[in-house]
Amino acid sequence: MHDAPRERRADHVVLVGDVGGTFARFALAREGRLLNTPERIERAGWPDLASACRHYLSAHGHGLRIDGAAIAAAGRVQDGRIAMTNADWSVDPPALAAELGLRAHRVAVLNDFGALAWSLPWLAADELAPLPGGAAARAGRPPPAGVGHGHRVVVGPGTGLGVAAVVHTAHGWQPIASEGGHASCAPETPFEQAAHALAARRFGRVSWERLLSGPGLALLHEAACLEAGVPLPKGGAAAVVEGCARGDAAAVRAARTFVELLGAFAGDLALIYDAAGGVVVAGGVVPRLAAVLPLDALRGRFEAKGRFADWLATVPVGLLTAPYAALRGAAIAYRG
Repeated sequence: MHDAPRERRADHVVLVGDVGGTFARFALAREGRLLNTPERIERAGWPDLASACRHYLSAHGHGLRIDGAAIAAAGRVQDGRIAMTNADWSVDPPALAAELGLRAHRVAVLNDFGALAWSLPWLAADELAPLPGGAAARAGRPPPAGVGHGHRVVVGPGTGLGVAAVVHTAHGWQPIASEGGHASCAPETPFEQAAHALAARRFGRVSWERLLSGPGLALLHEAACLEAGVPLPKGGAAAVVEGCARGDAAAVRAARTFVELLGAFAGDLALIYDAAGGVVVAGGVVPRLAAVLPLDALRGRFEAKGRFADWLATVPVGLLTAPYAALRGAAIAYRG
């Protein structure tokens, strides 16, 4: 995004948004920091992004000059705009600027996990909960905690599966958005292969997102029910969490497999990006599973990478506990 000469973005009050397939979150920011408590709305309750933004600004923008916007959305940035992958919204900066009465060059668009990547270097230690398991647990030691100085990765199952990284360069941190969740899934166990086959019959090609997302958790549950010869309950991913809470065998099998697959995928990402600085697990699914199921298996599969197992045992893996990190990242990205 380019400013006119002598204009300083750091002085501007900015609308920041984090738009996912299910929810959209908005806040106001200045100098890369949020000014107020963000508001979350159900995305389906609004016909488009502009109407949701106007709703938020009508409630929170009184008396303020809103100089720009930075919108992070779940989709690939192409030709300066986003057509969302799992929703019917789009983010078109010139059109949004016109709708909100902003100058076109004052609206920035970025991938939602790209925004999370912008936030990673500025997360506090208490905003990451280290995941137990693996070599450290076997040796009676606490798991690697915090973040190192190397490259970092964030991965998050929600409505879809987001992936991004932030790499440390001679010129500072450089976020890299990606569509890594759409890489081909690699099942290992017989049950994972059965779930993969079920997804292949339904979708053709099977990406990681087909199994590592809210709908993917529901598909794993269906595979577990088919294996056990029991009826599939209604309720999608929420039914898996509820089933785990009461000890239902098929729900537990689905959830444990989900956790293991996520660990395997996260380990691959650590290898791809040389993420010595750590891997951050985000998204809405894992915190819900953590309330009803141990997550140790995630770390175990994360480290199970043959000759690189010893190195991966030193890489921190943390569950993101900061609820508005993507909004903070969008504010930081706008500041530049």
